[in-house]
Amino acid sequence: MPDGLKVRMIKGPAKVVVKGACHVLGRDVSGQTVNVRAGKALPFEPGNRWCTLHARLGYGARLWWADPKQAGTSMWLSLARQISGLAIGKKTIVILVGDTDTGKSTLAIYLANMAIRHGLVPSIIDADIGQGDLAPPTAIGAAVLSKQVVDLRDVNTSVFEFVGSISPVGFEELIAKKLRSMLDRTSQLADICIVNTDGYVRNGGVQYKAMIAEELQPDAVISLGENAELFDMWHKGASWQILHARSSNQAYKSRFERLNRRLDQFLRYVGNGYFTIVNLSEVKFDYMNRLFSPSDLFQSPIKQLEPDNMTGMFVGLGSNGNVMGFGVIISVNSDNGIVHIQTNINSFDTIYLSNIRLSSDRIMEVRLT
Repeated sequence: MPDGLKVRMIKGPAKVVVKGACHVLGRDVSGQTVNVRAGKALPFEPGNRWCTLHARLGYGARLWWADPKQAGTSMWLSLARQISGLAIGKKTIVILVGDTDTGKSTLAIYLANMAIRHGLVPSIIDADIGQGDLAPPTAIGAAVLSKQVVDLRDVNTSVFEFVGSISPVGFEELIAKKLRSMLDRTSQLADICIVNTDGYVRNGGVQYKAMIAEELQPDAVISLGENAELFDMWHKGASWQILHARSSNQAYKSRFERLNRRLDQFLRYVGNGYFTIVNLSEVKFDYMNRLFSPSDLFQSPIKQLEPDNMTGMFVGLGSNGNVMGFGVIISVNSDNGIVHIQTNINSFDTIYLSNIRLSSDRIMEVRLT
């Protein structure tokens, strides 16, 4: 981006028609129309002074000028080149860590786009089980990118792992193991794997991120923002390269926006699926990597298996050990052994249970504790 040109930030919902040379997160969008999802903020970086943007803003959208030292991607350019350089000639793993709203997801997309520009094949693993873009809440998603993108929610994800919670607290070891499995399943398809983590870095979060790094053994860890405890921890005997990145001020979301984006992800993966009727004798239940038989429904060893608690529960649906899709349990009838599930998946042998139920009108989530 030429010196003196500011970054045009646009927060959705918006439709932006670009006239002239312009990039968004390293992708050339010159002469294109870019859709910005509700609650998402994208940096439009002009290539010259003759670039103009015509934005049609929806409810709650806004636009503003930003300093390229605090928003956009120019502040990460040397870092992206360094990461792409690591991946030349060898498989490379990079983990992004940082507090909430430091720009981890934005940086993950930019690093992937720049890797593609350098002729590399990137994959992204989205480990944020509460606010992820590649999977619904309660799950981890991964995708190998064949082309540059500006929003990971536009990517078709086919590789999932199910956790069962939207908070990592109490699930730290399980998430680390699931990430290892995800990495093993995707590593052969990509030159560089970018692992995006959640913003849990306080009150045990630093140790949680260290656990992930120990499990994945990355080539580099990028610490975003000014969290001294997080950044200093990586220098204590770490076997991987430690890199620091400036946080971006483009990422802030209100609590209301976060809740709406999370609910949107739940509904996207349930869709308008038909009702699947399942006989309890044909499935088993999984919660936190523990398998339960249908007979456990009558003994209720955990709250998640109580039929009343399962009604409205968001679940993963799997076959042969792999998560194939998602659904919502409509009802469980222990008398006739029938489970009704709203889903687009018509064949599965395992129901992965969660701590989350959706209200009957699908307008809110309810945590089961």
